[in-house]
Amino acid sequence: MSRLNTARERLDKAVARLEKALTGLDASDGVDASALKGELSAVRRDYAKLSKAADQVEQRLDKAIGQLKLVLEP
Repeated sequence: MSRLNTARERLDKAVARLEKALTGLDASDGVDASALKGELSAVRRDYAKLSKAADQVEQRLDKAIGQLKLVLEP
């Protein structure tokens, strides 16, 4: 599951960078901060869904591996 953990860590870091960028925004930057905040909220929702799905996949894989071990044991 190391690829899954690596992907989660990368996503966590990306969200942290987005949050940091948003806090550094200023009205004089000419950037629509409210639009960026909305996008960040959408990313957070997607992250929560993906994290839940990853947990379910991990559990199913662990169960399948356990069943395979039982079947393959001499």
